[in-house]
Amino acid sequence: MGQDLQQASTLGLEDVLKQLGKLNANGCLQISDNSVVFFVYLNQGKIVYATNSLAPFERLERHLRRLSNQNSKLTNDIIKLARQKFRQIIESYVEIPSDYRGVLWLSKENYLSSQEALTLVRRISREVFESILCLPKDAAYQFAEQSQQLPEICQFELPSYIRQCYSRIEAWQAFCEQINSSFQRLYLVSDKINNITNLTSEQNQTISKLLKGLNFRQISALIDKDELIVARILYPSILKNNILVRSPKAPFDRLPTFPLQDSNNLFKNIPYDLKGNLQVTQDKNDKKEFSSKQTIELLEKKWKVACVDNNLTTNENLERLLSGKMFDFYMINEPREALSKLIEFQPEVVFLAVDMPNINGYELCSLLRNHNSFTTTPIIMLSEDKGFVNLNKLKLLGATDNLIKPFTQESLLSIILKYLQ
Repeated sequence: MGQDLQQASTLGLEDVLKQLGKLNANGCLQISDNSVVFFVYLNQGKIVYATNSLAPFERLERHLRRLSNQNSKLTNDIIKLARQKFRQIIESYVEIPSDYRGVLWLSKENYLSSQEALTLVRRISREVFESILCLPKDAAYQFAEQSQQLPEICQFELPSYIRQCYSRIEAWQAFCEQINSSFQRLYLVSDKINNITNLTSEQNQTISKLLKGLNFRQISALIDKDELIVARILYPSILKNNILVRSPKAPFDRLPTFPLQDSNNLFKNIPYDLKGNLQVTQDKNDKKEFSSKQTIELLEKKWKVACVDNNLTTNENLERLLSGKMFDFYMINEPREALSKLIEFQPEVVFLAVDMPNINGYELCSLLRNHNSFTTTPIIMLSEDKGFVNLNKLKLLGATDNLIKPFTQESLLSIILKYLQ
């Protein structure tokens, strides 16, 4: 089987994974790129673990520290002990990876409950697999069959697992203007900042202390929140340049970045559904969520965005650029009906075209600001030419900002996320 896959050079990585699933393969798929080797372990065509050669014990310890927020047994000494016991093992990673040995040992010694071991394997494998799906098409791969299966903590059905990871990558792409890797480092520009969106004063103080070069995944571990949640919370402050984003520190700069987002991107046909199931080997009928409830709720929450513009092209462009993302978009083509429809829809961001018949954007902005439902709602004016925009008038009427047509997806997402709370 391994030889057949190596010879099938025309097969893409996703096709190879699907083929291994259909063949109920037992073994290890190795993928090499940029001096990093990725390992995907399969039992009967299902994934049981994924890791890579790039600082595997840093990854294990980071995820253990996240679990230590709820598990007092995971002291610093115990977390370091797993590295000390297994990092010198000479046996090939193809047989059983050293970091996975550490997980099995922690579980056997009761430092991890069965559910915590499952969570740990799920998080580590997901992190590695997301990078695998971002690898270039020319990444080299080979499959090594195994007669003895890897000891299982959990297993993942390949088709749904691939779909779920693609959904998370697509969620990352919503921040593509500033973020292209979850290993990018964050720096707080001013120590005086204390108003990061969606955080309490105490949480602001905690996270501000972490914004001194830690990456998204390291911050995730320390505050026990999914790294996508960290990105979504911090992104408005990043757009305001209150937080600077810097390139990943070596060796993490060797990992692939998220693919650029475009209308023909790889993920456009992937259902935006994070409610896939994780099959647990201890109980074949027991189903566990692939992502945490916290992450699912955050990524499935859709912000309401409305646009009032009699120009159908503008509304269609907005709908196209926001489709498949985290937004519920509402088009209003008749400005005279806008007020009643907006009151019913209750958007979190409103776009108003400046030039419209019967009632223009300036007048509609004033009406909205005088209504109790829209006293603080971000209102962004859409205009054709920057030179004809009366910024003083916009400010007096209560407009929050202005966007010039035609706009790009990056500029659109940037201005929306800048003002969303």
